[in-house]
Amino acid sequence: MHQLFPFLLLLFLSGNPNSNPGSNPIAESSEPERHMNEAGSNVLFARSTFAHGYRHGYEEGYHAGNVDINMGRPAHTRLSQLHGLSLGYAPQFGPRKSFEAGFREGLKAGYSDGYAGRVFRAVDTLRLVAASLTEAPVPADPRNMYFDQGFSSGYNDGVRPVQSDGASVSNSDSRSANCGQLPSAAEKDQAARQSFCQGYERGRLLGHVDALALGTERGSMQALK
Repeated sequence: MHQLFPFLLLLFLSGNPNSNPGSNPIAESSEPERHMNEAGSNVLFARSTFAHGYRHGYEEGYHAGNVDINMGRPAHTRLSQLHGLSLGYAPQFGPRKSFEAGFREGLKAGYSDGYAGRVFRAVDTLRLVAASLTEAPVPADPRNMYFDQGFSSGYNDGVRPVQSDGASVSNSDSRSANCGQLPSAAEKDQAARQSFCQGYERGRLLGHVDALALGTERGSMQALK
């Protein structure tokens, strides 16, 4: 899935026939970064590029979905149908590929919430995910590489199942799980494993929350790949 996003960006950059010549449907943002100062969740964005990209994508998607429903338009089912998006990436955030992957997942969740008229939940949800997290990485993971890999892996695992009983997901539910597929280097290094698992648990929680919030809509949004 992640490998498709660079190709989709090319589709975005190819332009909308109805847009102004020379303009990019999706572009880097020139605005100052706000999310790194967002109380309660900024510590998470400092540790996970994927989570930071998710925050950007959710905001863009929510706005697009809200505009579409208020204009009486049918819901979009393909990323190539969404134009004027701002990726908002900067190199200092971390690996671009991870940011783009998070952006895509946030975009899908945000668009579904915006189109359905649900509340903008990304801020509260990410604060929950970031609870008790410290900004300082473990010594074995100074660039937060394992934490970020764990977060994206946990999200992908957590978003798959949709509970039919509507039960809420708590931090304790998430922390009872194993850490999924560990990178080979993390398997051999206990400290790196700890960082990966810490990211995995939190990413899995975010995935669970999205799965519960979106329910059957999640299936219809899979076309937004």
